[in-house]
Amino acid sequence: MTELWDIYDGNGNLTGRTQERGDLQTPGDYHLAVTITVVNSKKEVLCTLRSMEKSVYPGVWENPGGGVLSGETSLEAAVRELLEETGISARPQEMVFLARRKAEDFFMDVYGLKRDVSADELTLQPHEVDRAEWVPIDEWEQKARSREILAGEYTDEFFAAVRGLVK
Repeated sequence: MTELWDIYDGNGNLTGRTQERGDLQTPGDYHLAVTITVVNSKKEVLCTLRSMEKSVYPGVWENPGGGVLSGETSLEAAVRELLEETGISARPQEMVFLARRKAEDFFMDVYGLKRDVSADELTLQPHEVDRAEWVPIDEWEQKARSREILAGEYTDEFFAAVRGLVK
């Protein structure tokens, strides 16, 4: 099944155009992606290992997330992607918007969620996620800052907001 993305301008506004995922994007066009930083009461962050089958960043640790489909809001995509990749079901009102980052050809909306669930209880999406584990927040932040873990955003404000979720 082909994914269709909405196209945004450089200010994050919808253009009314769409494109298929994987098609070459026109310079100046952006798509929207989401990532979800899940924390637990033990002050750990849920990290997922990207499948070795992925064409981009295979075998790299990240926070769950993915592309926003055409007609979807970033919040709807965050709820959907979290469920698809980990089996964690969340209500939209449980998600906390943490940041938006503008990259070369996409915007990344980052959400936070506090949830206590064992990594063994997760249902990982085949061909997307190979493994999941809880990482102490200090270690996660250090690895995210050095880009060993893809976290969606990398500012002091973002890391403070994530820490605020576990207080």
